[in-house]
Amino acid sequence: MMTATSAVGDAYQGHLTAGDGMLASRLHKPTHASLVQVVFNNGSYNSHLIALQNFARGDKITSFSPHADFAAKKSYSTVQTGQETHIELNSDLLYCNHSCDPNVAFVIGDAKDKASWFARAEKDIKKGDILTFFYPSTEWHMSQPFECACNSGSRCLGQIDGAHSIEPKTLKDYFVNNHILQLKREQVQNSDLADADKQAQLALLQ
Repeated sequence: MMTATSAVGDAYQGHLTAGDGMLASRLHKPTHASLVQVVFNNGSYNSHLIALQNFARGDKITSFSPHADFAAKKSYSTVQTGQETHIELNSDLLYCNHSCDPNVAFVIGDAKDKASWFARAEKDIKKGDILTFFYPSTEWHMSQPFECACNSGSRCLGQIDGAHSIEPKTLKDYFVNNHILQLKREQVQNSDLADADKQAQLALLQ
């Protein structure tokens, strides 16, 4: 995700708020060297992650463990794993940026079970492809909303500030984790919509 400096030593220099890509590349310590590679670029939030091998749709790319750990509080480098829980990735996956047409899913099986967190291919991925995931698939409220620049044409949602602002009819077209589905259902139930409209929206969130 768009990140600041990680809490794990000097392994991560984040997305370089005024960054020197060459320096960051020299300092970086890869965590998944056979699977993915961080490509560092100068400037703010310009680094990204690429695949170092082919993955078929549905393939498990890698687990988040042993690097990921629970975060004391939500920040713009964390990933939401439950309604009130967040983690730091502490790995190369930190550089998997957002897209409204993603080729990766961040799957959270159980908010408290580190072994159930992993990255999965949402499309066939070729070596060299940039890896992206859909931030609202894990995030209800973004700590740092931003204007999307994913260049995915009509699929691009524009302002990205979490799943709370996305209509069920749009959200249904994406893989989203269970905690996001539950929060969206609660939002619909507590809305001022007519009962028939509520039921229609809830039907999209199964």
